[in-house]
Amino acid sequence: MTDPSSSIVPGLVDFISQMPSKVTSGDLLAVSLVLISIYLLVYLINKLTGLIIFLLKKVFLLVIVLLAFYRFMEDFMTKVGAEGFTQDNLVLGVAGTFVGFIATAIALYAALSSLKDIHISRTDGKKKEEEEVGAEPEEVESEKKEMKPGKEDSGLGLSNLLSVQSLKSDRHLGAVLAYLVIAEFGVFSSKTMAAPTPAVGVGFFAVFMVAALFFIRQSYSDYMKGLRHLGAAILFGGILSLILGHFWGGYPLEKLLSTAYFATDSLVALVTGLSVSLFMGSRS
Repeated sequence: MTDPSSSIVPGLVDFISQMPSKVTSGDLLAVSLVLISIYLLVYLINKLTGLIIFLLKKVFLLVIVLLAFYRFMEDFMTKVGAEGFTQDNLVLGVAGTFVGFIATAIALYAALSSLKDIHISRTDGKKKEEEEVGAEPEEVESEKKEMKPGKEDSGLGLSNLLSVQSLKSDRHLGAVLAYLVIAEFGVFSSKTMAAPTPAVGVGFFAVFMVAALFFIRQSYSDYMKGLRHLGAAILFGGILSLILGHFWGGYPLEKLLSTAYFATDSLVALVTGLSVSLFMGSRS
């Protein structure tokens, strides 16, 4: 007796393979199935678009952190094998390993918890929409006005922007700086291409800063928080790039403290660290 399933599968494969020719010939069943399938596919993509983008950000950050940490550990072991446990290797090695583990843990936790965060945000969004639908137009308008920052909030100066109180209240700043540190360690532990001249480096950094401000405007839900992240990252990352450039990269301090800094790996490390940290803090 012939197994029915043995004839069903080849029949389905044959039907699907003939679908394009049937659609072009005007077969109503084939056209209907294709259109319905396209609709379901677009509907599914539309539903998953936010999920995919959110997951991609977390996964990409995890890959970047893991690659930077791996490069650092590889270079650290090479230095120890060639020079032994010198004071510079020991201090920077322990610091890099500690921050690397922290950044990896943060990235891994963010990637694994992203599904839960998306579910909560969607649930809250639906509740908010239902509340706004049930509310009077005057109430919704008044709530929107209350949510908009006043002129007194938008006029924050640099001292308030980077004040100790504002930095302490920023829950994402620690993770932003951890990503910056491991990214800079990763740059000094891998092959990079510095600017050929200081003038080119200055121009590159200027273009990057303009792009960073535009990125913050488009990607941060709170523009002032984005500027705070950028300011803290530039200050902390700039100092770290000097330390790593001298003790890990072997550049003389005289060179790093002059315009020649813009033609060294320190600038590459700073820009890379800023990029990763701002990408991590976006939409916060």
